[in-house]
Amino acid sequence: MNSSSPRVRAAVYARVSRDSEDERRILQNQVDNLRAYCSRIGLSLTEANEFVEIVSGGKDDRPELNRLLAAASLQRGRPFDVVVFTSLSRMTRGGIGSALYILDRLAASKVSWHFVDQPLLNFDSNTPKLAKDIILSVLAAVDADYRDRISKATRAAYQSRVNLAAGSGTTVRWGRHKKTCVCERCAKRRGEMGSPPLHSRPGSAKEIGAISPTATQPLSALRT
Repeated sequence: MNSSSPRVRAAVYARVSRDSEDERRILQNQVDNLRAYCSRIGLSLTEANEFVEIVSGGKDDRPELNRLLAAASLQRGRPFDVVVFTSLSRMTRGGIGSALYILDRLAASKVSWHFVDQPLLNFDSNTPKLAKDIILSVLAAVDADYRDRISKATRAAYQSRVNLAAGSGTTVRWGRHKKTCVCERCAKRRGEMGSPPLHSRPGSAKEIGAISPTATQPLSALRT
C-alpha cells in the first residue's frame, strides 16, 4: 500500500456463541488477530469500529452485527470502508441465505470485506463485479458441500445404529421420540435429568462429533 495514500478505514467483527471463560478467551484471541491483520496490511482501525458480541451465529437478531450493518449503510459519515471478519463461520452460522444477505448489504453500501482465514473470499469495492459474483458462487458451493457432508454423516450414523440394533431385536427410530416414549433410552434420560425432555435425533451428526447443520433463514430482523 502506498504510504502517501489515505489509509483505508476498517471495522472488525468478532463473535462467540457462549458466555464462558474459554469462549471469552477465544473472543479476545479473535480481536487480537483482527487487530494484527489490519496492522499488517495497513488498514486504519479504531476501537469505535470494533464490533464484538457473545451471541449465536444462527440468530437473526444480533445487536452488534445490526449496528455494523447500519453504520455501513450510512449515506454520509460512514466510519469505515472495509469490514474484516476472522472467518465465514464467525460472520454467520445462519446458512448461505444469511451470508449472502450480509455481503450483499455491504456490497450495496460500497463496503469491502476481508476474511482472515479465508482470503479467497475477500472482496474489494474496486474489484470487478465478476469477481464478486465468483466469490458468492464459491460461497454457495461451499455451503452445498457442507450440507451434503452433514447429511451423509447423519445418515451413516443412523445406519450404524440400525445395524447394531438388528442383533438385539430393538428398533431404531428416525426423528425425535415423543415425551411419553417408554423406550429404554428415554427412560434412562428421564432418570438422569429428572424430566422427560426431547432428545436429539438418534445417530445425528451432533452425536458423532460433526458440526451441527445451520439454519437457512436469512437475517429477517435486519431487513428494512
